[in-house]
Amino acid sequence: MAPIRVLQVMPAMDAGGMETFVMNVYRRIDRTAVQFDFLCHYDKPFFFDEEIADLGGRMVKLTVRQDNHLPRYLRALDALFAAHPEYRILHGHYSGFGMFYNPRAAAHGVTVRAGHSHNTAYEHNLVGTLDRLMSARFSAGVTDPFACSAAAGRMLFPGRNVTVIPNGIDSERFARPDPAARAALRAEWGVGENELLLGHVGRFNAQKNHAGLLKIFAAVCQRVPAARLVCIGTGPLEAAARAQAAALGVADRVIFAGVRSDVDRCYQAMDAFLLPSLFEGVPVVLIEAQASGLPCLVADTVDRGAAFGQKLWFLPIADPDLWAQRLAAADLSRDPDPAAAAVRAGYDIRFAADTLQAFYLRKAAEVGL
Repeated sequence: MAPIRVLQVMPAMDAGGMETFVMNVYRRIDRTAVQFDFLCHYDKPFFFDEEIADLGGRMVKLTVRQDNHLPRYLRALDALFAAHPEYRILHGHYSGFGMFYNPRAAAHGVTVRAGHSHNTAYEHNLVGTLDRLMSARFSAGVTDPFACSAAAGRMLFPGRNVTVIPNGIDSERFARPDPAARAALRAEWGVGENELLLGHVGRFNAQKNHAGLLKIFAAVCQRVPAARLVCIGTGPLEAAARAQAAALGVADRVIFAGVRSDVDRCYQAMDAFLLPSLFEGVPVVLIEAQASGLPCLVADTVDRGAAFGQKLWFLPIADPDLWAQRLAAADLSRDPDPAAAAVRAGYDIRFAADTLQAFYLRKAAEVGL
């Protein structure tokens, strides 16, 4: 019997937290029973293209985020759902455009339209304002709401009963000590074993607050002259971050490592993890960093439900000196058994994958698939 096919609706399939969570689930589910296809809103190569194809998934790439041509987008949605009547279950992770794709899906008989909230706030700019206004109409078309945390559920689905599924990871993969990876990556980046290597993983955009990160790092350098910082990721604000590092006099201490496919090894090279985001739901990178046993310094804007490590401190973004003080005084040895802590907290991918697979199969039976 062929697997049921679930259409995952995403902005793109690059190496962001939301995409990583969906891929973690995809790798773990029984793909003989449930198979994922992907509807994306850019027509360009994505980080996960090859892996999706290898796992048996199909990818549909529309152009609306490039050309803003809504009539063409609506026609493309109609054509997609007309050509694929097997899509009876849709899982929308892109709330902003849900006001368009959910009604079109419903009109073509897609009776199960799950929606997933991955955040607790919007960017404080025009894009964020538009996203907030558009997302306000998302809930009405969603039959089954999910969220990465209770706070994320309240933001996108106010007044509704929401199923909370923590952003699970392969905890054993990240917790496994790898001295060889540590030595190799620090050598690649020119970091001495006696230097303090701080790490950050995230797209260079306003939400991730690289401007604040660099201010914190400059304050750390005043107290710990042997400190270095590695930033993993790319994005539209990378050039601005490079310029700011130079203006702060720390450009020679900051490593811009780009997008990496071996992030688990990168955590092994770090001594501590910094996450001064302006807002987050349950950031996958923070779960990964804790599962790697790293001490973590995190903005107090991040949902506290993401905390399970023994060494995690929430700090105010506006006080870089406090971050530097906390870091200089902290015990930076790694947690002894971070995988077990991740499992106890519900952040192992087995829970998320098993929960979603059971949901998809139950709904498929209800609609006669």
